[in-house]
This record gives sequence, structure tokens and C-alpha cells, in this order.
Amino acid sequence: MKQLLIGIPKGSLEQSTIALFAKAGIKLWGSERSLWLDSNDAELKPVLLRPQEIPNYVAKGNLDCGLAGWDWILENRCDGEIKLLTDLCYSKRSFRPVRWVLAVPEDSPVYEVQDLKNVKQPVRISTELRAVTEDWLSKKGIIADVMFSWGATEAKAPFFADAIVECTETGSSLKANKLRIVETVTESTTRFFANKPVYMEDEWKRRKMNDISLLLASCLKAEGKDSIRFSAGKDNIDALIETLKSNAAQYTVCPDNNGEFLFEAIADRSSIKDIIPILIRNHAKKISVAAVEMLYE
Repeated sequence: MKQLLIGIPKGSLEQSTIALFAKAGIKLWGSERSLWLDSNDAELKPVLLRPQEIPNYVAKGNLDCGLAGWDWILENRCDGEIKLLTDLCYSKRSFRPVRWVLAVPEDSPVYEVQDLKNVKQPVRISTELRAVTEDWLSKKGIIADVMFSWGATEAKAPFFADAIVECTETGSSLKANKLRIVETVTESTTRFFANKPVYMEDEWKRRKMNDISLLLASCLKAEGKDSIRFSAGKDNIDALIETLKSNAAQYTVCPDNNGEFLFEAIADRSSIKDIIPILIRNHAKKISVAAVEMLYE
């Protein structure tokens, strides 16, 4: 049997990635002691690896495909060596890009990146994203000693570093460590990507990767969406359509065999509480609401 070797990110993205695959109907599970995961899809051979490693393994052909942040693709300088399949905008806590930011202690004299030139040279920067940070500072004309941080980066300033470059979703950890954001270095989203030669030359694997890409993107597209179904008489159609349009809902409407019309709409979950009372006031009947698991447009 042919199998697709796929890298699943370990750590902060692990649970959200496994949950996303489960929504797509692909269950992944395994032992904490093993890198290799099991799956209900016999055509998949998933392996749990640090997201920092996955881009390199995919680029070199050790893996057929994998998921990791755009930040680690850039850090490994693999962006030109892999085939990007889809941008999956999810992270540990949210469905927004994460930011890598330059941050300094609250009492630092640095308020913009050019102020680093006034710090005792060479300015010391601590970060896990060393290559990207060096490139970014170089473009700004800043000469710095960029040191790799093996964790607890927020605690490195001011004793071990003048500034840090750290990943943040909300900024709360930086504030808790009495750090102030100066500027965003780069933004990152999770990407699904493939080894270029494998994608171009192996038709079976290309189709399998495209199918997974389609399923994952459709699940993310459906996140936070609900489906509303209801029926109504002919005299109420215009008012009901206007309600759906004003709430940015996508809808279809068709006649049934009883002289009424059946509606199906998809709307943001946050707007459901506003839509339903208006539908009722405009004589909608048999209203039902359900979560949307997949959405392909």
C-alpha cells in the first residue's frame, strides 16, 4: 500500500492540528514515547516533530509533506524549496496570525527600532528566530549580536539581552514579564506544504495531498459558522432575504411541494442571536440551527 509521510507539529500547535484533522475525518493518535502516530487513514504515515524541523525535512525529501508556521519555513530558508499547498490560519489559541515582535524592558530607552543604534554596541538580541531576525535587522541598518535562545526568552532581558524577538498571540506574556513591544518583525500562519519533486512527479501523492489540503481548508472556512434552515410563505420572502443580506449571510431559497419556500443560510455564529428573532417576526417557520463542519465555496 502506498503511504504519504506527513509531519505533524509537536508542541503549541499539536492539539489544534490534531483537532483540525479530526474535523476533516482524519483521526490521529499515538503514544507520548513515540514520534510515529496512528491514523484511521491507512494511506497516511504521520510523524510528530517539532515545527522548527518539519520544513527542512520536507525540503530534503525525508517527508512528503507537513505542517509548520511560515516563520519556521523562513527560518530554515526553505520557502523556495517547497510547494505551498494552503495557508491554514490557526494557532494555539486563535484563528489569527501570530506575530514575532521586537520587545524591550519597560524602562528601556528604545521606542523604535532605530533607537537600537543608541544602545551600547553591539546590541544584544535574544530569540529563537535567529536567521529571520538577523535579516530584518540588517535591512534596518542595525548591527546586532543575535543570540539563539533555548527557551524562556522573555526572561533574558535586560540582564542577558538588550531586547528580544519573541512570538506572541495576545502580548499578555510579554506584559507579565514587564516587556514593551517596539515593532513587529514578521507575522506567521500555519502552512501545509509539500516536497516539490514528490508533488510534481508522484501523481498518487499529489492527489492525496491536494485532498487533505482541500479538507483542512474547508474545515477552517467553516470555523465559527452556523447553518440556518427555515421555511416561509411567498408573501414573506422579500423581508427574509433582506434580513439575511443585511447580516452578510449566504443563502439559497427554493420552492417546496406545499407552496412554501425553503431557505438555507450560512452566517457567522456571533450574528445568529440577531438573525433568529427577526426571522421569527417575519413569519419564518421550522427554524433550525446547526454548526457547519466543512465549507467549500
